[in-house]
Amino acid sequence: MADAEASINPPLTETPVMLKEVSAVEGASVTAETKPSTLGPRGRRQQLSDAALDDFLLRRVTRIAEGDNVFLKLPSDTIKAVTTTEGGLVQLGKFGAFPMSQLIGLHYDVTYEIVPGPNAGSDAEVERTDEESMNEAPGAGPDGNGKKKKAKGKGKGRDRGDVQEGRDGKHAGWKNVLRPLKQREVLEAVVDDISETNEFIVDSRDERDLLTHEEIRDLKAQGVTADEIIERQLEKHDAFALKTDFSKEKWMKRKESKYLQTIRPFAPTTPNIVNHYATRAPASILYLREDSLSQLLVHANVRPDGRYLVVDDTGGLVTGAVLDRMGCQGRVLVITDSDSPPAWAILQAMNFGEASACVKWLTWLQAEEGYARPPLPDEEEGMASNKRLNKLKRHDMLNAELNGVRDELHSGGWDAVILATELSPISVISRLTPFLGGSNSLAVYTPFQQVAAETLQYCRRDVNYLAANMTESWQRTYQVLPGRTHPMMMTSGTGGFLLHATRVIPSGYATNAHQRKRQRNNNGQRAQQTEGAAVDSGDEDE
Repeated sequence: MADAEASINPPLTETPVMLKEVSAVEGASVTAETKPSTLGPRGRRQQLSDAALDDFLLRRVTRIAEGDNVFLKLPSDTIKAVTTTEGGLVQLGKFGAFPMSQLIGLHYDVTYEIVPGPNAGSDAEVERTDEESMNEAPGAGPDGNGKKKKAKGKGKGRDRGDVQEGRDGKHAGWKNVLRPLKQREVLEAVVDDISETNEFIVDSRDERDLLTHEEIRDLKAQGVTADEIIERQLEKHDAFALKTDFSKEKWMKRKESKYLQTIRPFAPTTPNIVNHYATRAPASILYLREDSLSQLLVHANVRPDGRYLVVDDTGGLVTGAVLDRMGCQGRVLVITDSDSPPAWAILQAMNFGEASACVKWLTWLQAEEGYARPPLPDEEEGMASNKRLNKLKRHDMLNAELNGVRDELHSGGWDAVILATELSPISVISRLTPFLGGSNSLAVYTPFQQVAAETLQYCRRDVNYLAANMTESWQRTYQVLPGRTHPMMMTSGTGGFLLHATRVIPSGYATNAHQRKRQRNNNGQRAQQTEGAAVDSGDEDE
């Protein structure tokens, strides 16, 4: 971590300006069927009681409920996102299918196996072959990059996250159930104790494909489980005994990821969400990383019952992280450059529901001191009086709500200003500084070093901020296994740059010590000038 100073002092701008045109991935579509938001025009929602809020927040990260957005991790490391409902069939290609109602009530972060139910019978439908599944791109579902790829010849159901509505009884997946998968024991061998080598193993196509696709299809039609298929391949693998213990485990994991029909729903916690998007769509969250996000929240001193101003261009990730840390108790005011409510796709994926009532939003224009909502247009000819009256009531209600949020903003005393935006941080800071309370924090995240350096230089020259500092975090993931602990081969180059400073209230009072120091400086300068003049006159006399 090191401080950095810019060589250029950018002028103070009046309005937020874009640094550059960015191809925005709008928060990445979270589900194929996004649950309609129950937020009002400005986040209006009925508040929950403290006990109900605590129960809801605990349930949110432990059990799946109806209407939740759920990320399902498949054996191939592909992510499928679905919205749980009582009706609907989740189709995962070669990894099977199951009724969506099976998800409701299950625990997060547990691996479940898709198995035929007690009423499945022996006429189970054969799933698609590997070649057919390869036509479906791993990113066909909403995996965080906001894009979907259609497989050729597939119907519109492929665009809806492989979720089939209605119970027509024609698909065998309706009879499948989910049960926890029995985990294999982790290999605890030590490298020095292994005597086998891979010297005499020939890695050929015949060795890898021990069973043909036709044989595997026939076995599946007979109801043979994935474990039995792997066991039959193991029996035909003559060179398996020559492998090292590590090679054997890798071989088993590779076969399990190919034939096991499992899902793993992961909890919508802040670490899980940020790691998911950092891996699959880092541009949509401005390349924000888990360690950088945690430091951003620490610098902002986020806590329950706090009041925070947020400028968020990460699809709602920073806003959701603030809500998670403060337990949905307090106030979060999001300033946006959009005339409509922010998309907040990632925030919806975190399943806060009614608990997110503490989030409000304003546009930059509405945050101005002299802003007034435009009046309704003149009454149109022929418009019914009751329709006109309803319009007036709605206009007055929205106007009162807007004025309430504006009054709360201009009352000042906010606990922190948190920025993670594509806008110029300098222009945003200049607009929001008057609303930040004394001794409170300014926390800025940006993926660009030059932007962070210029903002640091600005804050150090601004009398409203003290102890401005810039840091860059670095992390590396380690594999921790008995005798095999080592850093992973791949890691991210940077987690972005963080700037933090403390808000101070400038004082117009100058102490006597300050005046005496200024007087001494002035006297010294006059003495130097007098001495220089005397030297010049002596030179002229000579």
